[in-house]
Amino acid sequence: MADNEEVVIVTGGANGIGRVYSRALAAKGYRVVVADLAETGPTVNEINESGGQALGVTLDVSSEESTYAMARRVTDEWNRIDVLINNAAYFSEITKTPFMELTVEQWRKAMDVNVIGTWLCAKAVVPIMRKRGYGKIINTSSMTVPTGVPGFLHYVASKSAIIGLTNSLAREVGEYGISVNTISPCYVPHNVDYVAKQDSAMGEAIIRERIIRREMTPDDMVGTILYLTGHGSDFVTGQNFYVNGGRVFH
Repeated sequence: MADNEEVVIVTGGANGIGRVYSRALAAKGYRVVVADLAETGPTVNEINESGGQALGVTLDVSSEESTYAMARRVTDEWNRIDVLINNAAYFSEITKTPFMELTVEQWRKAMDVNVIGTWLCAKAVVPIMRKRGYGKIINTSSMTVPTGVPGFLHYVASKSAIIGLTNSLAREVGEYGISVNTISPCYVPHNVDYVAKQDSAMGEAIIRERIIRREMTPDDMVGTILYLTGHGSDFVTGQNFYVNGGRVFH
């Protein structure tokens, strides 16, 4: 179990994989900040009613003002930030599109949310972590990067950038006791509406490529997140963790 004072921020924590993270972390004794543009109340209430501690914060990761407001809200409430999980992403709105048909606006949205948003959230919390000489930042890439999935060029490029961002940031903040790692999930069909608008054969094809030949669920991500959040990984930084059922090796 976690030290019951430790605070973890989960961006995009209100729904989908983020909600699964939030509930799992609370069950392990962390105080969880559910940070999202979506309504955080249901997730926060569920955690608090089950005996955990959760705080809901409205967050637009692409806004510097919003990310700093989030950090202030959390420190006003709990006076510390131990872990940031950069989970929020621009993905579910995307439809497979040939690269020649992508618009500048679509590219900017992918970069603003997935890359700049990750940087802004880290920028907001690192000063707080640095004062304590400890912290963890967990960024999110994607298995679309090593597999080069077509039709998502702007998304794949943004998730490629996360790996480089993680490596450089790890070197910049390591002297302050802050570790920075990346988690790269495979395709998780947790959003029914999203799955319905994509090629239905895509998920089946991915399953056939895995050593563990089944559909991946959000719960499959939890063990790696708990490891990276916990003190057992305090000497691990600058790494990229594949969670993909053996679909692709490093």
